[in-house]
Amino acid sequence: MKLPTLSPSRLQRAWQCAARCDATLTSEDWLRAFWYESGWLDGIAMAKYDNGAGDHVFGFFGADGKAVLKGFDHESGVSPHAREEYGIWPGIYDGLPPDLLRLLQDEAVECEHVTFCCWSVDGLSWQAGRALIPEHMDDGSAWLLGMVQMNAQEFIEWAKSYYEENFDRIGESGVCAQFDAGGGGVA
Repeated sequence: MKLPTLSPSRLQRAWQCAARCDATLTSEDWLRAFWYESGWLDGIAMAKYDNGAGDHVFGFFGADGKAVLKGFDHESGVSPHAREEYGIWPGIYDGLPPDLLRLLQDEAVECEHVTFCCWSVDGLSWQAGRALIPEHMDDGSAWLLGMVQMNAQEFIEWAKSYYEENFDRIGESGVCAQFDAGGGGVA
């Protein structure tokens, strides 16, 4: 499993900027890929990336620096749907502190739809469970974490492809301004 390259606070800011830019690009909620809700639960912000094709990442960020990410790549062999007997891949949630696991148990998060999970208890470093995933199997963490860790230029390239003609409504300078103002312009 790949771990995020950004600290929890930088990842939270990048995700928040992506959600703000995404909302600027479309007023159609069903077309948006990035979401951010600062007051999801007492002291907890919730972020979501959903590509509309069955793949998603949820992120929860606490004011205390704790964070948890849960991702699901619907084509992964690690998916509960790909297993002979339906179930979460053994070890994915091993070691996840109970207060962070509780956040993933919300019905909207679909706790069982998981191919990777990682968390931070110190606000600095990331860790993952003890899932033993064969080298030939992809859990989706590399590409899905890449989506939520985009810098301004990467977001612009993604938005041009995703929104096509609608992207011209705000242009590159508008998207960059959103990222730079929100601290999401990370390298």
